[in-house]
Amino acid sequence: MEKWKCKKSELIIDTKFFKARKDIVELPTKKLLEWIYCVSNDSVMVLAINKQRKLFMVKQYRYFADDETIEFPAGLVNDNETIEDAAKREFEEETGFKCNSLVKLGSFHESFGQLKRKAHIFFAKDLIKSNQNLDTGEDGYEDIEVEIVDFNEAVNLALENKIIETCSALAILLLKEKIDKKEIVLD
Repeated sequence: MEKWKCKKSELIIDTKFFKARKDIVELPTKKLLEWIYCVSNDSVMVLAINKQRKLFMVKQYRYFADDETIEFPAGLVNDNETIEDAAKREFEEETGFKCNSLVKLGSFHESFGQLKRKAHIFFAKDLIKSNQNLDTGEDGYEDIEVEIVDFNEAVNLALENKIIETCSALAILLLKEKIDKKEIVLD
């Protein structure tokens, strides 16, 4: 397949959390097309499990869903921060636990059509109690409750479409597959 060629790119919105761009692209047919999309720093997500096979999830209100959701701790990678450091930081901020080591489950484009961003999903099992540090200042508003969910229950929640956040649903199924194949061994 032939690639599209960007003929012109214009920044139309610039915020702390994302940018919106308008590109004029030339299709292989030579037709010009306007393409508007958002660009954001990559995101990270951590699935962490304790010795009782319980996963750390978070419940929070999501404006676009207009409902409370249950999902895995996640957030954006800051500029000049590695994805691993961002994953550890976000997990600790949202749950109040540190994870010393991470196993990468995968990286995925969140939405090819509207958002230029990759999600990096990690697994952790060596947790140390710390302090939750939610962002409630000028930069954002986090009202998060930590939910400790049995591993099998989390898998069922994803399969029953009760985890409505895409990356979280994919993440638990990826983890289950790696555990089933014994690529990840739980103590």
